[in-house]
Amino acid sequence: MDDNLNTFPAPPKKNNKTLLVIIGVVILAAIIGGYIMSKQPKKTEEKKEVVAEKSEPTPTEKPKIEKSTVKIQVINGTGTPGQAGEVVKALEEAGYSADNIKTGNAEEFDNSVTTIEAKVNFEEIISNIKDELESSFDEIKTKSSELDSENEFDVIIVTGGKIFVTATPTKSASPTSSTTPSPTAQPNTSPTPTITVTPTLTPTP
Repeated sequence: MDDNLNTFPAPPKKNNKTLLVIIGVVILAAIIGGYIMSKQPKKTEEKKEVVAEKSEPTPTEKPKIEKSTVKIQVINGTGTPGQAGEVVKALEEAGYSADNIKTGNAEEFDNSVTTIEAKVNFEEIISNIKDELESSFDEIKTKSSELDSENEFDVIIVTGGKIFVTATPTKSASPTSSTTPSPTAQPNTSPTPTITVTPTLTPTP
């Protein structure tokens, strides 16, 4: 054989081993990584709560009540003459109809505080009447929704304040007539003269 023939050297085995080691390390790392990932708790997707906007109910408008149609009873609770009439006058000036207002007297005149009662939905009327009467009464209490729906009146006002005391007339002493006793006739006690008759004896012969 010719010693000058070119021969290709065999590839070194060291490089092959290094490549295998690298591949093995990669595979091992992938296995370890997969194992670690499998042990971690799965994150649950947070559910976003959709809060529905609550629609606020539209407030129902209360029917407007005309003052001229309100039926009112005014009761004199103190006994003061003309007190209920003064209230009626103030209500008329405020726009209430005199045809729908009636007056009366309480069974007992002991009401120290003026009270106003009304049916349901008459809150604005109560407030208006209170404003109109505050100049006439020191203390006013309102009671809304107190009257029965079947009551003849929509509003009842009982006046209060200083209790009126009726002056009782004092009896003047009537003069007593003194009678002077008339003098009684005294009997005449002067002695009446007695006549003594002396018989004369005539001598017998």
